[in-house]
This record gives sequence, structure tokens and C-alpha cells, in this order.
Amino acid sequence: MAYEILTANLPASEAVGIRTTIPIDELPNFFNLAFLELSEVIRAGGAIPVGPPFVRYYSVTQRTADVEAVMTCDKLVPVSGRVKPLHLNPTQAAVVRHVGRYDKMKPAYDAITQWMSNNGKQPIEAPREVYVTTIAEVPDPSEWVTLVEQPIA
Repeated sequence: MAYEILTANLPASEAVGIRTTIPIDELPNFFNLAFLELSEVIRAGGAIPVGPPFVRYYSVTQRTADVEAVMTCDKLVPVSGRVKPLHLNPTQAAVVRHVGRYDKMKPAYDAITQWMSNNGKQPIEAPREVYVTTIAEVPDPSEWVTLVEQPIA
């Protein structure tokens, strides 16, 4: 599958996140619980979720991943347990659209890496996987839509 790389200006936003390092096979369960917890903290803080949830991957090995589940919201909310408030600065990003299973996304990341190399760009923070569709909305994994956004300089 050939990927088209676009650039986009990601806006500033308030957000909440849960960051952890966990075994790779525990990622799906972590994300399900984390996004539920983030939604609850946003509501309890009197805020409204804005946009789809995403995950930032800080590092990944064959066994573990240092990840952060993130949800943006319309205003800053207080710290609650393991949920931390975040401010996302505006940034330019290389963006690719992936359709299909999450475990088949490596070529999308490879395409962004190659594009950055060809265009003299550098990553400036962890990439984001933005989940445009959810498993609840679209049960067929071959139809899942994910944006990979790599903030660049």
C-alpha cells in the first residue's frame, strides 16, 4: 500500500493523558480502560472532549511500549489520580492516513520516516496515532481509520 504524506498545522489544545510503560500484549486493554478513565475525568472537570482520542508512542521494544493515551478537551481540567493535564502546543506535522488493523501500521510509520528524510524534516516529539474510527463504531478491522501524525521541524 502506498501512503500519501500530507502536512498539517496541529492546533494548540488542552488535553488529559495517562502515560505508562507496559507489555505490548497489554496495550489494547490499557487503551480501552485509559480512554474511559480520561473521558470520566474530562466530564468531572466540567470540560467537553474535543476530537478523537490518540496515543503517543515514546518508545517501543519487542516486549514493552512507553505510551500515553490522550484526549483533547475544551478547557484545562484538574489532576486526578494517574490522569495528568496536558497543554499541546501548536505544531506542524507530517500526516498519513492508514486504513486497516492497528498491528499493520509499520509501513505508515516507515513512509513518514522516508518522507522526513527526503524533505529535510526532523521529528520534534513523539508520533501520535489518532483513532478516527473506534472498534465500537466499526467492528471490521479492515475498515479502521487511523491518522499517524508526526510533529516535525
